[in-house]
Amino acid sequence: MAANGFIELLRLSKRGNRNYVGNEGEVNRWSGIAFELMGQYFVAPLGEVSEVIYPPVCTEVPNVHRWVRGLANIRGRLLSVTDLADFISGQRTQYLPTQKVLCISHNDHYVGLVVDQVLGIQHFNKKSFFSKNEKLDEKLEPYCQGFFRQHNQAWNIFLFSRLLSDPKYLNASTKFIN
Repeated sequence: MAANGFIELLRLSKRGNRNYVGNEGEVNRWSGIAFELMGQYFVAPLGEVSEVIYPPVCTEVPNVHRWVRGLANIRGRLLSVTDLADFISGQRTQYLPTQKVLCISHNDHYVGLVVDQVLGIQHFNKKSFFSKNEKLDEKLEPYCQGFFRQHNQAWNIFLFSRLLSDPKYLNASTKFIN
């Protein structure tokens, strides 16, 4: 009973919001977490990001690639923190005060990905979707699937599920034990 009341409150609060698009508009709307990385704009499906945090203090891990920043304890769970731009470009990024960590919980993985900045939730009209962005850096192509064009800006769809199935990302060790 209480859950139904909460759902009704949400419905009423949305109805009072002038910027809220009704049910008909929701069918044509796609929403995601927007972020900036390597000077380009991306959006990830809402279901792929579990939370956004400030970069935590990390414990370094020996014998891993430089893009692995280390491990952090987030509310009792070990979070593997990686520099996403460094992994993709091979160039170490310097600290920016706008950096955030996107926490991804997918299957058995719990990872934190450092990005240049998080721009909140963005909403897009599905009619503004295009399947291929010719201007996307080729190193990012394996992780992206199409883009939205909004206000003369391309928002590439970044799929973290693709990143977490990439053997190069999953094998962060610099030394292999046989």
